[in-house]
Amino acid sequence: MTKIKNLLSLAVCLLMGYATFGQTGIGQGRFFLQMQDGRVIYANRLQYKSPLFKSSHFLVNDSLKINPSMVNVFQNEDGFFARVEAGNRYDSFAKRVTDGPRIDKFYTTRTYYDGGGYGYSPYGYGYGMPRTSRKRIYFFSKDQGPLYVMNYDNLETALADNASSMALLRRYKKDKLINTGVSVVGAGLLVAGAVKSFSDSQEVNGTTQLNVSPLIYAGAGILGAQLVVNLFQKDKLTQAMEVYNYQLKQ
Repeated sequence: MTKIKNLLSLAVCLLMGYATFGQTGIGQGRFFLQMQDGRVIYANRLQYKSPLFKSSHFLVNDSLKINPSMVNVFQNEDGFFARVEAGNRYDSFAKRVTDGPRIDKFYTTRTYYDGGGYGYSPYGYGYGMPRTSRKRIYFFSKDQGPLYVMNYDNLETALADNASSMALLRRYKKDKLINTGVSVVGAGLLVAGAVKSFSDSQEVNGTTQLNVSPLIYAGAGILGAQLVVNLFQKDKLTQAMEVYNYQLKQ
């Protein structure tokens, strides 16, 4: 009798557990929003809206509006996104571009503003117009954990248990030091060449003739060659993550 009571108690606990799990999901659909409190809202249609003069929101099935600040992760037809900072903006979330067995790679886009300081332009000296530029910022996540900025220091900690990945990270650090040295040499030659060109300039018939120093060509050549090499060289940080995931699959 006691054994039967224990089995009944276990069955009741399991049923209550499944019922509680079921309550965390709302609706049906292939897309979803996971809220900050753990609730999941499913949808067949999920859009991020940022109307002019109105607050941004997620539109679920063309009817329900959700404040983005309440969302932790979401998936729509554009992919899977995870939050990387507080706020309602779309770029507060990073898109997953690599779904690995343990290491996932994400990116978001940041807008940077240049105030347009005082300097030279084709129209003379003065204050330039403000400019904007957009740059991708990459993140990674290990074992579905929090997102970290994808840099050498963070990856060194996350990939420490894989010798091949660590070897690639060491090569990345070495290449970065070499690149820095080459940049310093190239820039130094350009500056030295510019100084020599101005000092060797001559005034003929009231006009100044500028003799371009060979040092300028040498500096430009070094920096140009460095740029070409870097364009065709695969990112060692990404390679380190790929190797980590690949060796786990074997």
